[in-house]
Amino acid sequence: MHREGIRKIPGGKTVKVEVEVEGGILREVLISGDFFAYPPEALEELEESLKGIKAEPREIERVLESFGDRVELVGVGLEDLKELLLSLL
Repeated sequence: MHREGIRKIPGGKTVKVEVEVEGGILREVLISGDFFAYPPEALEELEESLKGIKAEPREIERVLESFGDRVELVGVGLEDLKELLLSLL
């Protein structure tokens, strides 16, 4: 099942998340928007880390928490990303 969501963050930035869920597993995750991630490759690493996990809040939170020290998002926060991902489940 393909789902996508867009959230406009106070201050004007937008984040878009697309997920493909099959059999209760995240098969595809794409994160985009008009925000910045440092280092840039960390966003791709985050997407890859989310692929293959159970589509459950606890699993998503675990992966996002593991990236808290490895990626800096400018214009959105990991909490914004988490809320959007969880809303798509």
